Amino acid sequence: MYTQNNDPNQPEGGNHYLHRQEMPEPLAPASPSAQKRKLFWPVFFAILLTASLTFVLTAAAGYIFYGDAVRKGIENSLGSEPGETDAEKPSGIDTGEDKRTLTFTDEEGIEEALDKFSTVYNLLQDNYYQAFSDAEMIQKMTEGLINEMGSPYTFYLTPEYHDAVEDSMSGEYVGIGAIVMRDRDGVFVVNDIIPDSPAESAGLYVGDIFVKVDGHDVSNFEDVNELAAFVRGEEGTAVTLVLYRPVEDREVTLRILRRGITNVSVRYRMLDKGIGYIHMTEFSDHAAENFENAVLDLMEQGAQHLVIDLRNNGGGYAHECVNMLDVLLPPATVATIEGREDGKDYKDEWKTRTATLVPEDMRFVILLNRYSASASELFSGAMRDLAGAVIVGEQSYGKGVGTMTWQLSDRSAIQITGFEYFLPNGESVEGVGLVPDYDILLAPEVEVKAPNQRTLEEDTQLQKALDLLKSKVR
Repeated sequence: MYTQNNDPNQPEGGNHYLHRQEMPEPLAPASPSAQKRKLFWPVFFAILLTASLTFVLTAAAGYIFYGDAVRKGIENSLGSEPGETDAEKPSGIDTGEDKRTLTFTDEEGIEEALDKFSTVYNLLQDNYYQAFSDAEMIQKMTEGLINEMGSPYTFYLTPEYHDAVEDSMSGEYVGIGAIVMRDRDGVFVVNDIIPDSPAESAGLYVGDIFVKVDGHDVSNFEDVNELAAFVRGEEGTAVTLVLYRPVEDREVTLRILRRGITNVSVRYRMLDKGIGYIHMTEFSDHAAENFENAVLDLMEQGAQHLVIDLRNNGGGYAHECVNMLDVLLPPATVATIEGREDGKDYKDEWKTRTATLVPEDMRFVILLNRYSASASELFSGAMRDLAGAVIVGEQSYGKGVGTMTWQLSDRSAIQITGFEYFLPNGESVEGVGLVPDYDILLAPEVEVKAPNQRTLEEDTQLQKALDLLKSKVR
């Protein structure tokens, strides 16, 4: 029913009905004859902009839009020799043949802080009711340091979590087919459901809040990665979920069988005469390629203007986002970046570099809601500022920072918040989000459905987008 391109030449991401009253017809697959463009983003450094995790509940951990750049290899930021990984760098502890050093500045208070640390370390090692080796204590210190940096998007990933994230961003995994994010209240909430998935068949709702997974209280989970690790499992096995359903003010229990999931991130169809519709679930691998195919195919079908649906889209790879913008925009600066790398402040610009593939008079309406985050906000803000796109729906999530995921020698990883991005007009969405031009809320009974489950009649946000574009069709 849907297709997803799997071009072996595509760089690995470093490592989401015409006048019908019933359910919409399936969205069309990408046209195999669509023109291909060369992607410009550097291969080794795939930046991720996200705030949700593809439930890898779809199998693993989902998309960390929290992550923003995965560097394998790594060129590390502490000045190692060529080919030397972080784990091989000198660090300061005498391990026999190898000397490893931690170097600190000579700033005021450093001596007192180290004395305090030494005291606390020895007290814990000697008096805690369970005994831990020095290696175990150092691992705890490592994770604690990462988690205390003050950004919810900076955290430690075990090897299992890291593998799960990479699997989810590839678009294929074993799980239940839900996309989940942790909202600003700290709860784990379903923000999208993959079509034809076990989650959809079991009756999971958008907006459902996780309470327990196989008897484990999710309030004890540190992040969505840990939640996803409990939900994923072997194909054909079952997971029991207890969820709070706000729309009904009650808890529900669902037993769902896991299976292989293929998440097609781009789905599209003609919405009306001269108006095409593209639904983006996430900015995962091949999203830009599939988006380009969708745009070209819709234009072949007569689309003069586009509705781009980014509701419930938590983000994804930044290079996929910028390459999508490159389809619709002429060469331009779509974001300005300010961050730190190698111990120094830096500024950068992300740009589209090739001629647009769409007519100059094509108009755009973008649908957003409170679960639209990060790469979705960058895409929408750039289209608003540079192409006059109109935004319909709700104020978006407000994630205006990006992260880089650094893989370590044992395949664990650190996700680090490394930069803030600014839209072409200079605006930051961090903690604020994008305010729509037309603020329209869905009815509660409609909001709990995934976008593909709603009829045009009940989807008032999509209706508004259609109304805005109808008058522009020649």
